[in-house]
Amino acid sequence: MCGIAGAQLGRKAHDGDLAEVRRMILRQTHRGPDSLAAQRVGPALLASSRLAIVGVANGGQPFCNEDRSIHAVFNGEIYNHLELREQLSRRGHSLSGGSDGEVIVHLYEEFGADCFQWLDGQFAIAIFDSRDGSLHLARDRMGICPLHWARLGDALYFSSEIKGLLAVAGMPRRAEPRAMLQLGYFGAVCAPLTPFAGIRQLPAAHWLSFRDGKEEIRRYWSLDFPLAGEHARLSEAQAADGLAHRLERAVASHAQGEFEPTCFLSGGIDSALIAALLQRGRQDRVAAFCAASEHGRMDEGDAAARTASVLGVDLRRVRLDEADIAATFPRLIWHGETPVISTEASALMRLAGEAGKRSKIVLTGEGADEAFAGYLAFRQYRRFGALTGRGLAPLRALLRPWLGGHYGSDCLLPGEDGLDALRAHFGCVPAQAYEWEFYREALTPLFSADLRAMAAAGGCWDGFEFDRGAVRGRHWLDRSLYVSYQVMLPNYLLGAHGDRIYAANSVEGRYPFLDRELVEFAAALDPALKLRGGREKHILRVAAGRWLPEEVAWRPKTRFVMPFGTPFAGPGASPLYAELLSPGKLAEYGYFDPERVGRLFQALAAPPPGGSKAKRYLRRLALGLGATFVASAQLWHYLYLADGGAAAPEEEARQSAPVSIA
Repeated sequence: MCGIAGAQLGRKAHDGDLAEVRRMILRQTHRGPDSLAAQRVGPALLASSRLAIVGVANGGQPFCNEDRSIHAVFNGEIYNHLELREQLSRRGHSLSGGSDGEVIVHLYEEFGADCFQWLDGQFAIAIFDSRDGSLHLARDRMGICPLHWARLGDALYFSSEIKGLLAVAGMPRRAEPRAMLQLGYFGAVCAPLTPFAGIRQLPAAHWLSFRDGKEEIRRYWSLDFPLAGEHARLSEAQAADGLAHRLERAVASHAQGEFEPTCFLSGGIDSALIAALLQRGRQDRVAAFCAASEHGRMDEGDAAARTASVLGVDLRRVRLDEADIAATFPRLIWHGETPVISTEASALMRLAGEAGKRSKIVLTGEGADEAFAGYLAFRQYRRFGALTGRGLAPLRALLRPWLGGHYGSDCLLPGEDGLDALRAHFGCVPAQAYEWEFYREALTPLFSADLRAMAAAGGCWDGFEFDRGAVRGRHWLDRSLYVSYQVMLPNYLLGAHGDRIYAANSVEGRYPFLDRELVEFAAALDPALKLRGGREKHILRVAAGRWLPEEVAWRPKTRFVMPFGTPFAGPGASPLYAELLSPGKLAEYGYFDPERVGRLFQALAAPPPGGSKAKRYLRRLALGLGATFVASAQLWHYLYLADGGAAAPEEEARQSAPVSIA
């Protein structure tokens, strides 16, 4: 990963503006410690912190075209840059370096803002065109690379991370209450909102054009699922062959660069496939990393070891315990820039740190669940989805007591108001409704009275954007998969649980399962090839038989489970959490009801209540999600808003880093 930052002003930039952009990029040195640069071009300022992977010797930024009328800074990887370079050279362009990002300015010179649709990869891009004084910002199709922006008067500022924008004089530091409500329902903040009022995130697959003080945002790509009954007419064997071919291409393209790639290995099929395809044809063993712990649900070591032995990869176990989670959490929130509802990202932070000691590149299996229906919610919807139909309220009323008694939750049969809100905003009731209704049950009651009132009035939907036409007439599974790609993937899995984790450790995370060609191929497949007989990822398992033994390819999916809130309470917890969770601090920050939070932690410390195994588990899960949400929101406020916020120690050490200025 790299970091980018800059601005377009309503006047010619001067030395003070350049110094400000220098401060913006210094806050993101962790994203690219290899070189820092800042440049002014008329009213525009462009800066980058580079993690050099492709074209290491001559890929410095900003890039410019032959007559220096177009300048760009860039974060990410362009996987089809060699093909684009050849095409641009035939059109007469002079490309002198070896960096993948060099093609961007020449592609823009040919096609203007339409150039982004030609790029295959993961990217956040800023282009300034001095010919008409326009600034263009773009983000990749899946939302892998972050890009944030804010207006101050007649100027627009942009940055990979929000902390870069907070370095700008006069930039407000205020919480966005709608974002808190989204966290309490979706478990994530959905673009264009961020947790900071006035600071917005560019949605995935969009570009923003800014000229003469006016911005315009457009979508340049959309994942199109076929209408129900109009899927690709492929046999299982044909679908598996096509998928296998695209997987091989995706892993090969994502492994490019001047460093040996590494990977993670959980023992599940997604990471095993990545490891198997990385190891093919290599004499040296690929380094793979897994989480190991004395807590059984946190330990992936045994399953990963069995897979590693078969594949011949070099497995490195990274041990985790609750003390590690608590110690890592402040760094996680600082880099993630958002509260979270789960501690799982703490494990990834540790894994990425260890992987970063070996290479700058880590390939991950994220994205397979979205392509091939890997989540539990999809299987649940197959069982209960018909009950969410219109006119079935009496039947739901009859079944709700039994389900509530067995599961201790109404999430499998959302209430009528919840169903109406979901249909209004999504054009359907997606399978994720089960998960979101569970979050609402667990988290919304903890809010302060003001936020509870906003939630009751539907405040989580204020600022939420979704294309309902994209799911109209689609199979129920395709509708839910589209929701996953638009909501949870970019805003949850690829944000605070993705890019930020890798960037914090100066590592680039790459996602072969999010390759454009593979994603579009999977979207066209018949849903019966993905979810069959209660088994998720059917066609992926069939294709995996080419490289994995049957025991690995058909191994049941298991969930990696972190401790339920206990790192923040009890005798082993840091004094910092005791202070942040005190009634005084809860009341001062204003997000949560101190009495309700107190009762939550009392329940968390008490023995689990009786009932079915499912009911006990869900009760404990609800308490853990609530504890983590409260602790992380309080910690987020402490780090960013209390007393004006303060830089993390690791950032303060980098404030004197040299920046090349032009």
